[in-house]
Amino acid sequence: MRAAEIRLKVLTFRHHAQKKFLEFSERSDAPVILKGVGIVAGILGLLLLWTIVAAIWSTVYYYRNPVSYLLEFYDPSTPRYLDTSAFRTAESEILDLESYKEELFKLNEFNTYLSDKLPLNRRHKDPRTEGCRVVARKLRPDGELTTSSVVIVMYNEELAVLLRTIISIMLNTPMESLKEIIIVDDKSSRDELGPRLDQELAQFPFVRLLRNTKREGLIRSRIIGAKEATGKVLIFLDSHVEPLPGWYAPLVDRVMGDPKTVVCPIISAIDHTSLDLVIDKYNTQWGAWDWDMVFKWRPIPPREMQRRDFDDSQPIRTPAMAGGLFAMDKDFFFEIGAYDPGMKVWGAENLEMSFRIWMCGGALEINTCSYVSHIFRRGSVVAKTVSGETALQQNTKRLVEVWLDDYKDAHYTAVPSNKEVEAGDFVSRVLLRQRLKCRSFSWYLREVYPDQTRPDRDYAGYGELKGPGDICMDALQPGLGNKVGVWSCHGKGYNQFWKLLLTGEIKNDGRCLDGDGENPRDVKLFKCHGLNGNQQWFITEEGFTRHGGSGKCLSHDGRHLLLLPCDQNDDRFYWHFTGSDPEVAKKFYAMHSKQFGYRTKAEREDAEREREKRDKERKDAKRKERKEKEERVKQEEAEKAKMKREIEEKSEEKKKREVDEREKREREEEELRAWKEEKKRKEEEKKKKAGEKEEKERKERERKEVEERERELEEMRREREEEKMREEEEQKRNEDGEKKRVEDEKKRVEEEKHKEDEEKRKEDEEADKEDQKEDQDQKDQKDDQDAPEKEVIDPAAESLNPENDDPIENEESEMKELGEESSEIKKQDNSSDNKEGEEDDDMKEYLAWKAEQKRKREQGGS
Repeated sequence: MRAAEIRLKVLTFRHHAQKKFLEFSERSDAPVILKGVGIVAGILGLLLLWTIVAAIWSTVYYYRNPVSYLLEFYDPSTPRYLDTSAFRTAESEILDLESYKEELFKLNEFNTYLSDKLPLNRRHKDPRTEGCRVVARKLRPDGELTTSSVVIVMYNEELAVLLRTIISIMLNTPMESLKEIIIVDDKSSRDELGPRLDQELAQFPFVRLLRNTKREGLIRSRIIGAKEATGKVLIFLDSHVEPLPGWYAPLVDRVMGDPKTVVCPIISAIDHTSLDLVIDKYNTQWGAWDWDMVFKWRPIPPREMQRRDFDDSQPIRTPAMAGGLFAMDKDFFFEIGAYDPGMKVWGAENLEMSFRIWMCGGALEINTCSYVSHIFRRGSVVAKTVSGETALQQNTKRLVEVWLDDYKDAHYTAVPSNKEVEAGDFVSRVLLRQRLKCRSFSWYLREVYPDQTRPDRDYAGYGELKGPGDICMDALQPGLGNKVGVWSCHGKGYNQFWKLLLTGEIKNDGRCLDGDGENPRDVKLFKCHGLNGNQQWFITEEGFTRHGGSGKCLSHDGRHLLLLPCDQNDDRFYWHFTGSDPEVAKKFYAMHSKQFGYRTKAEREDAEREREKRDKERKDAKRKERKEKEERVKQEEAEKAKMKREIEEKSEEKKKREVDEREKREREEEELRAWKEEKKRKEEEKKKKAGEKEEKERKERERKEVEERERELEEMRREREEEKMREEEEQKRNEDGEKKRVEDEKKRVEEEKHKEDEEKRKEDEEADKEDQKEDQDQKDQKDDQDAPEKEVIDPAAESLNPENDDPIENEESEMKELGEESSEIKKQDNSSDNKEGEEDDDMKEYLAWKAEQKRKREQGGS
């Protein structure tokens, strides 16, 4: 029923539409309206076609040159900000703004409130030095760089920071080389990183978002992103960075030149409070590590500076990388085993990859002409595993067991707790090392990082510096100038990992234990100066840790270390290292026992009394010593200044050489340019002469062609004239022939007339004779009449005019016959040729003459 109703309605509508159309077609203005509708439809069709073409073109342009497209929307001159109203509290509703800012700060460990206020498309100045600009001109052009994929792993990253990372990549990267940006979301839990993130990334067609279905951690997520990448070069970046101008080409160009070289940029800091960029233009640090297997930044040693010829634009061959930011050939990445999939979350993967790159045939560099800024958070979060152990401990254990060979014990002495950590199955990584035929760790220490101090060579003691009970010396806080304290031994290294070098220095994380000269009781950590004095220590066989500057011993008050007169009866003065190489310790005692006055107990008591005697003298000389120390410091500063001047002079000389070379190059370029201009001028003159010659030849050809055409026309005219002459001659011959035919005809007619005249003449003669005879007869008859009166009729005269004796009638009849004869001849002449008008006149004259002659004969006869 329903279908029938619908069909009925359709038929009704169609019938109604047909009826309306017929009514409309009968209107007088229907053609005009239909024409207008057709024009409108055509215009709409053209607009639709234009829209489709524009959409296709913009899509192709959008995909092939996205940076130009994006610059239309992310022009730095027009700041673009993120709308945070959907996931942030409105400022009008905030009761305590400072507390709210601190709450956001703790959320991400950087100034999140300020980050929301900053534009997403902010740009920084180019930080590269002049030397780097020179190097940049020698790199491959952007169009010749191979394709690359940027892989970014993020977990609960701040949305504004993530978008700023993506946009800064696009604004500072040649997009013809950058194939894609892969964002791997490690199952983030924040609301704004769900559909809102999809919406924000939808405007970037070359940004791919991969979402893990479960937490995989940084290491495994990077493997997932690398497998999805299609570029030939992998560039790994953190999700809170901002690449600076010129960052891209030095990395990719170096990897193209040597696919087995892994290149890191200079990591400049973004302050976590002000979010301002902080750049170290001197590039004085490289990646290093200590036996606790923690990455550290250390000053570049002199041997590496010398290898680079003190040129800040040359790459640094670094022993290790920070791990967050680097570029690597994709094939080489998977060839040497990518990341260790057995490692969890993050931690130690950077050192594991650094050792593997160097030991398995690759190289690791820091390119000093590539800058990527990075937000260093106020604090860090240590990732926990399900078992409660940190992922860092497990990852470090795998690293140590696979790569450190005979130096495993050095690490376990530095971090005793790692020895008992469960690291999982790492047989596959051992087999990988065997398959790649990687070198030994001893080779790495010898060839790559000879500057690293080693337990079997440089440490008289290392590991934890333990006191009585479960007390260990602890650095407590990072940084310089802080007091050193004591804490319960935790066996994890870090702040409790100490090294006693053969020089007598006790180090922790590159800092030296220092007996504070201002306060003799305090012990602090300062930058190592290598001048002994307050930073020189000696541990006796009994366990006293004596200070070289004051001769006092280390003790503690339960919280901080103190320098106090040595007391054998106080357990707080006894310390020992958990690790020590006997041969190195023996060497250490041999070097310093005499210096520290290590004697027997009696000798030590005598020395103590002597020292007490000299206390007063020392106090008196304290000011003098301080002055000497200041002079010594000044002298050291002068030496340092001298060294710095020498370096600056060398740098100036180098710059001068560069300037000279640049000027020379500019002169050569100028000469080359002048030569090219001269060559171009000569070529132009040559081309001009050739052109003139060609023009002359062309004109000559045209002239010849014109002459040839004129000759042809002349020949054609001549031929036409000859043809015309031939036609005229032919016509003349035809006319002559016709005239001749007419003349012949005239002659024939004349001959016929002549014959007729002869015949008539003869007839006339005969008639004359007959007339004479008749006249004679008449005369005879007249003579005879006189005799008889009877009339006699002449038979001859009767025969001449039997019917009419009137001569006028006879003459008219004869003239009529002559006229008919003349008209008949005239008809014959006109039918033969229209040009015989003149002959007709002759014929008329002839006929008139003939008639006159006949008339005369008749008159004469009568």
